[in-house]
Amino acid sequence: MASEDKTDGDRLSRAAANIRPALEEAGSDKLLELFDYLLAKSIAGESPSEQQIASEAFLGESAAGNSSNPNVRVRIHRLRKLLAAECDADSGDCLEIPVGDYCLRLAERDDTKGLPWMGDLIARFRSADARSRKVTIGIAVGVALVATLIVAALLNRNVEPLSGTVMWQSFDRSGRPVTIVFGDYYMFAELDAGEGASEGASGGGPRLVWDRTVPTREDLTIYQILNPANADGTVDFNQQFVSAGTIQAISNLRKTLARLPSSRYANVNLVAASQMTPEMLRDTDIIFVGQFSGMPVLLKDPLLRASSLTLSPQLDSLSEADGTERYRSDGMSLTDERIGRRDYAYLAAMPGPAGNRILMFVGLGEAGLREAGELLGDVQQLQELASTADKIEDGFEGVYRVRTIGEVNVNATLILDRPLDTESVWDDSGEVPLYRPIDPDAANVRE
Repeated sequence: MASEDKTDGDRLSRAAANIRPALEEAGSDKLLELFDYLLAKSIAGESPSEQQIASEAFLGESAAGNSSNPNVRVRIHRLRKLLAAECDADSGDCLEIPVGDYCLRLAERDDTKGLPWMGDLIARFRSADARSRKVTIGIAVGVALVATLIVAALLNRNVEPLSGTVMWQSFDRSGRPVTIVFGDYYMFAELDAGEGASEGASGGGPRLVWDRTVPTREDLTIYQILNPANADGTVDFNQQFVSAGTIQAISNLRKTLARLPSSRYANVNLVAASQMTPEMLRDTDIIFVGQFSGMPVLLKDPLLRASSLTLSPQLDSLSEADGTERYRSDGMSLTDERIGRRDYAYLAAMPGPAGNRILMFVGLGEAGLREAGELLGDVQQLQELASTADKIEDGFEGVYRVRTIGEVNVNATLILDRPLDTESVWDDSGEVPLYRPIDPDAANVRE
């Protein structure tokens, strides 16, 4: 038994020596440290935990009382992908990190993997006489040719170059956990009309209200302080709502992620915009789906700093900084005598604060959001966004004009496509405006 262990250890060492140049080319000292640490533990027959890896391989990255470390999981995922890629490209012994275990293991190459009939055919060929071998060779060539044609047809039919579009290519190569953030809206309750009730409240029980000037329960407290006469008539019911367009976009996003090669390994979490934290923005890749009115400030602030577009206070239009062009949705000011005819979908990709990626699929109105949900997986439309080095590295934005008939989208036309200016977004806070949570001069924007 000891001799077998030593043999396995020698094979691990040889396989590790073969793959180490590829790790060095990756240019990540952390990955090299992790690889060397796991190699030593695996040769010794040990399988360390996340906490051990964080404290022993990456000194100072383990938190007291914290049983998990996202940095360890991210690096394990990246190392697992690199080992798999090298195993496909090389011959001989391969190394792999088994799912659910943190150790290096020999993974023998199997050239007949996926073709279970090939091994049996080879065995029969070796035991056959010369005449039978000629027949076997003919059958093997014919079967192999048919199999090749079938596989080629399947690849051409099913594999779309989604990961090759400028929107998804850098995101697909990231290897980080993914957080899908969807826009949601805070609602408070107005009590029955009467003493202490706010002006405009109707009878028949509490009425849920969405007011853009009161986006959180903290703002409701400020609203009550600034409007003491109405304070007793407004109550926090801890209610949030999500639009139908947001749900539809999330469904389309789920199908789109399943088409990306990296999605089978990704750790994907779904959170509301009101639940997004700075830690998520730092540690994970972010995908936002929703309207601008539901975008959290953690995403809206850096996006608008990188963009040359400005968002109107009513959140229904985007304008060029010099005022030369305005993109305004008419889906927020409809009456019984009008139907919506125009909205805008906005797509953006930009680097995050820690080298991660942020994608945004946004609508000015509900029609624009529905269109953004369709665009996120539309290869033909996304290929219109020309891929350049600046866009891949610094990010870009695109605006689509959406033509609608009421609740039905007719078509979308790309009208703006350009890089973002993200050079100092995360390092320069800029001038901080005076904090005014409630604007007494703002128009009535309740829904």
